[in-house]
Amino acid sequence: HLGTLWQNPDLIADAVTLVEKLPALIVQDQQLDIIAGAAGCIASLLSLYQVFPDDLILDVALECGEHLLNQAQIMDDGIGWISPSGGKQPLTGFAHGAAGFASVLLELAHITGKQEFQSAAIKAINYERRHFSPEAGNWLDLRSTDTTNQCMTAWCHGAPGIGLGRLRGLKYLDDPEIHQEIAIAIHTTINQGFGDNQCLCHGDLGNLDLLLLASKILNQPELISHTSPIASQILNRIHQHNFYCGVPLAIETPGLMTGLAGIGYGCLRLAHPEKIPSILLLEPPHLNSKFKIQN
Repeated sequence: HLGTLWQNPDLIADAVTLVEKLPALIVQDQQLDIIAGAAGCIASLLSLYQVFPDDLILDVALECGEHLLNQAQIMDDGIGWISPSGGKQPLTGFAHGAAGFASVLLELAHITGKQEFQSAAIKAINYERRHFSPEAGNWLDLRSTDTTNQCMTAWCHGAPGIGLGRLRGLKYLDDPEIHQEIAIAIHTTINQGFGDNQCLCHGDLGNLDLLLLASKILNQPELISHTSPIASQILNRIHQHNFYCGVPLAIETPGLMTGLAGIGYGCLRLAHPEKIPSILLLEPPHLNSKFKIQN
């Protein structure tokens, strides 16, 4: 991102050097998910590929994709991936669950032309759909070990992140059911997703990203009528009470996903959504630049 922003090919070259180190790590990956595994690696690699379209980057993304296919768990209603942090069954949601896996596999299928990735993405979405609660207007948080069918309303788990995942994959999988799920995610996020902390992972600014992206991708400027007052409430709370981070007691802490850096980034995105990419989707830089690196 800095290489693009500063027009500095040396920084892009540094990123490519990191790519060369990845294959040895992919084969050891047990996390698998967007947060810490091959799925998040695919998203990062495809963003880099848009800036610097080199075959090496795509080859490593393919290795990640093959690793995910090999690790997929076949379920009665589709497929999923078990993360060590998530219990004994595949999860729903973006950070650790089906929505995140599906969104990156759809993009990988489009760029590579390998339909096995799209097939896997569709099966993952089918698995996630079986865990939708019409009463809650949300998808069940399968980490819960009790029988209360709990849901979260956050980027990491629940409607906001699942809505973002469906939006990310919309250009590759566009049908009425996907649009209905996005509409449900938006409605649930507006009604249940604000008023706690301000962090990106499971707070107001992360949830607001769904509305910002939906307004743009769906060409629904009327969503701004919801976004603007929510953004004003967030900023007023910051001015009146300072920052509420996404950690116990909401104490101020550094960090991107739960801390002050992410709150700052979220505020920048509110100010300039057309310039500041969604870090929650690992979007590429919004500046339209491609680089040639000298050997």
